[in-house]
Amino acid sequence: MTSNIKRNFRSEASWQKRLQYNFDNFMSKGGLSVFLALLSLFIGAFVVMTIARYISEQLFPNTNPEQSPDLYWEIFVQLIGLRDTGDEANVATKIIGVVTIFIGLVLFSSLVAFITQEFESRLQILRQGKSPVIEENHTLILGFSDRVIDIIKELIVANESVADAVVVILSQKQKEEMDNFLRNNLGELKTTRVVTRNGLITNLNDLNKVAVKVAKSVIILNDAKASDSEESKTLADARAVKAILAVLAANEEDSLPPVIVELHSQQYRRLAENIAPGTVTTLNEADILARILVQTSRSVGLATVYLNLVGFEGNEFYFYRAEKGWQNLNFGELPFHFSNGIPIGVRHADATLTIKPNKDYQLAENDEIIILAEDDSTIQFHPQPVVQPKNFGYGDYCKTLERKPEKHLIIGWNSKTLITLSEYAKYLISGSEVNLVVEDLTSKIQAEFDNIAKSYPHIKMDALQVNLDSVEQLVLLKPYEYNSISILAGRGENAEEIDAKTLTILLELRQIFREYTAQTENQVTTELIAEIIDSEDTDLVIKAGVKDFLLTNQFVSKILAQVSQEPDVMSIYHDLFSVEGSELYIKPISLYFSSAQLGNLTFADCVKAAQERDELCIGVRINTLIQDRNKNFGIDLVPSLDKQLSLNFNDALITLAENET
Repeated sequence: MTSNIKRNFRSEASWQKRLQYNFDNFMSKGGLSVFLALLSLFIGAFVVMTIARYISEQLFPNTNPEQSPDLYWEIFVQLIGLRDTGDEANVATKIIGVVTIFIGLVLFSSLVAFITQEFESRLQILRQGKSPVIEENHTLILGFSDRVIDIIKELIVANESVADAVVVILSQKQKEEMDNFLRNNLGELKTTRVVTRNGLITNLNDLNKVAVKVAKSVIILNDAKASDSEESKTLADARAVKAILAVLAANEEDSLPPVIVELHSQQYRRLAENIAPGTVTTLNEADILARILVQTSRSVGLATVYLNLVGFEGNEFYFYRAEKGWQNLNFGELPFHFSNGIPIGVRHADATLTIKPNKDYQLAENDEIIILAEDDSTIQFHPQPVVQPKNFGYGDYCKTLERKPEKHLIIGWNSKTLITLSEYAKYLISGSEVNLVVEDLTSKIQAEFDNIAKSYPHIKMDALQVNLDSVEQLVLLKPYEYNSISILAGRGENAEEIDAKTLTILLELRQIFREYTAQTENQVTTELIAEIIDSEDTDLVIKAGVKDFLLTNQFVSKILAQVSQEPDVMSIYHDLFSVEGSELYIKPISLYFSSAQLGNLTFADCVKAAQERDELCIGVRINTLIQDRNKNFGIDLVPSLDKQLSLNFNDALITLAENET
């Protein structure tokens, strides 16, 4: 029955309709079909007009046949419009010539127009970013956000030793928009090329278009900001997880590139890491930044130290193994066998990491050391010590700091607040106080705060509702009585709006401090720490009297970039930012040396002095430079072991230690 209906339908359709249908299908296939059709018509016209002219010459020959050019050539040049019929030709020849020229004008101009249109179409495709990427061993970034600039800047530094490095970006944004943004915000690219393409990060065809199968690593950006609603962040996390699945589906199971993804939810982070264990590395902005914030508020200057550690500009972590083994050295002897770089830990044969092992730990032949250095090209192990530290009798001068109750204030509520409260409670001793100030103390915030407070009964915690625009209400808080005040970023349409609110609070607090000092003649020792979204606002924050600041976008971007090149670095960050084990501290120089010893020290002496306190020294802080941005705010990380240092009791050592004492 069905086949009869088909036959009847075909018989009812006229040959003209079928021809039209087939022609339409042929032309719909694209540019090549159109070109072949125009070329066929041109050749057909040439054949027809040649026959017509031949018949005309036979019936109405020209009077002077010796002057007649080659017939085929004359027809061809008439078709393309380069020759007329000539004054000596007879009427029949002229008529055929005019018809030939007219047909030629129509066909040849159509062909030229088609070629022009195809050329413009190709340019449009290039502008839209739809063409495939022919690259390999490139860093692939899926998504486009404010973090892109800082990530690419880090990759540019990392790729300086690579002759032709490539970063490919796939995003739903238009290619022209991305290119303009990058052009306006990126400086010199040096040896790195940046290629942008438009498409869906969850579409297999689009992923294949950007050569995901041969990428060195994949960074998946989360399109929800920390200040967005929980619903928005949950949806963004779901899209990021879907992108992970798409990357895995586009690759062979045994050749997956490392995938680094930023996720807000613990549930989605666990899900993502279980999709491909060992391949997917997740990052939680709130968790990392909250931990850094707490450590920074208790040891001023640490934010700058961390900013130097998490990026390629400055010093970074490398995994290194000596070609001829470790010569039966223990970990305490190891630092003095490197002229540049400080070993901070060990990666064992089973891939586990140990940060700051005991100085008596005997290095195994298969151990890789985790070394902090400016560049991997500067790392060189020497079988013999390159520097011998002085024998100062360090044990005679080692002191400890007495732990006292502390008082800290947190201003603002965002995804980091609860983590910050918990981290404070883990560090502080009984009798300490941590208070929270928000503009709108909702029942939900109060309930979440109360849960934290009940979990740590040894710490006094209060949540207060305060109008942050009211100087009078801020004065009632007595901010000068706190050890530190941390101002967390609020909500806003963009980074500029959020940072503007933070700066306003900073200025108001600074004015309160000035008035308090003028009235009582007591110097305020409260440290101000601010969470800043846009790194361009750093200078404004410094002028507002802040000694430490947390550059949210820059921190996370640097970590994403570094982990994309070496995924195991994420484990180092987890250890450093955690209250368990060893953390970074900036400790006064008086804990290590007497006043008589300060005049003639090398960095090797500082490393040895820290070892006597079971600590690991990675640098020094010069107090007179803490406001000098050009001098890295006084932070000098991993100087050469033989560098002469002129230190006084206002300066400090930057060490890895179990606690602040």
